[in-house]
Amino acid sequence: MKQNKNKLAFIVSTAFLAAPASAVSLINYEPTGTKLDFVGSARLQWKTEAVKKTEYDDGKVDSITKEAKNHPIQNNGSRFGFKLNQSLGNDLYGLGRVEWRFRGKDNRGNRTPSNHDFDHLYARQLYAGIGHNKYGELTYGNQTVITDEVKQTDLANTLSLSDGLLTSGMRRSIQYAYRNKDQGIKAGVYYSGGSKRDNNGLTFLDDDDSIQELKDAWGTGAVKTFKIDDKQEFILSGGVTRERFTQRNNAPDRTETAYAVGTAYTYDNTTIGLDVERGIYKNHEEAGRKITENEIRSVIYQKLTSDWRAYGMYAYKTQKRDEVGESSARKKKKHQFMLGTEYYLIPKSKPFSVKTFAEVQANRTKSYRRGDLREKEREYITVVGLRAYW
Repeated sequence: MKQNKNKLAFIVSTAFLAAPASAVSLINYEPTGTKLDFVGSARLQWKTEAVKKTEYDDGKVDSITKEAKNHPIQNNGSRFGFKLNQSLGNDLYGLGRVEWRFRGKDNRGNRTPSNHDFDHLYARQLYAGIGHNKYGELTYGNQTVITDEVKQTDLANTLSLSDGLLTSGMRRSIQYAYRNKDQGIKAGVYYSGGSKRDNNGLTFLDDDDSIQELKDAWGTGAVKTFKIDDKQEFILSGGVTRERFTQRNNAPDRTETAYAVGTAYTYDNTTIGLDVERGIYKNHEEAGRKITENEIRSVIYQKLTSDWRAYGMYAYKTQKRDEVGESSARKKKKHQFMLGTEYYLIPKSKPFSVKTFAEVQANRTKSYRRGDLREKEREYITVVGLRAYW
């Protein structure tokens, strides 16, 4: 217990010791074009949940269960790392990044007994590459990929409804990314030859807790920003990702393919966004089983002052599972609502910033089997958080 407390104290103290600008830019030597930055954020949250489940049998209520849980203050994705940029001349440069994150689960996804979720440290990003000021960057390693930038509604903090169906990060991947700020263009493509762990460093497991392995994966995405005038801009984005997994008992490879389109419009201090995504998962756990997911997500984000924001989200999500020889064997329909606000205690313009936020989320889910209603679930979540960025 003493060791855990010391670990938590270290994270918090590290965040606040990073306040001076010198602690952010470790090296910035112009004669050689060398720049090394210390980056990261300390993230804490307090969360409460309440769930009510109603199960049905032959159209009648069979059972009702209720559960409420108050979590202690805990880690919410705290991270730290280093970014390196080295000029090579003739508009060429080398780049690299390493980022470690804390989590409360072991490599197989089992939660540890502690309540603070600072138990395990893993390398979320670890990559290096070469870039050109005009032609883009080529990188290899564990990295955030271009398709993470396709969604335009992910403006909230912890309770965002926009986790999305596209892949956001990939291990052991090679990626080419092109960015042109003057033309408002971001585009890229990536490929991975496979991994036994996912983007969170967790071992791939199936529904029976058996180890799986990512065989290969690829994806591509593009984002275009249209600058209308000094107060208005419009964003249009699109992307696709595909992953293949090996399965046990000589079952055919499981494939997961996702498509997404995103849009956002900003007028002065107001932004509205819309994402539409579709995921198709074939041979899920057994040959012939197919799962189809659809998501429509919207957001409105309002800057009330230079330091204060308010935002709201709505999402409609469906899931359909087709068994072998049986279409629409199981279905789920979910309505999600989220409201939030955030306030910067230390403004974003500073080298070191701190913000606090509060968010509430309500979810309504109905589950069907062979056309009959089997379960209704209502879930309410509240989060109050504090984040320090450097």
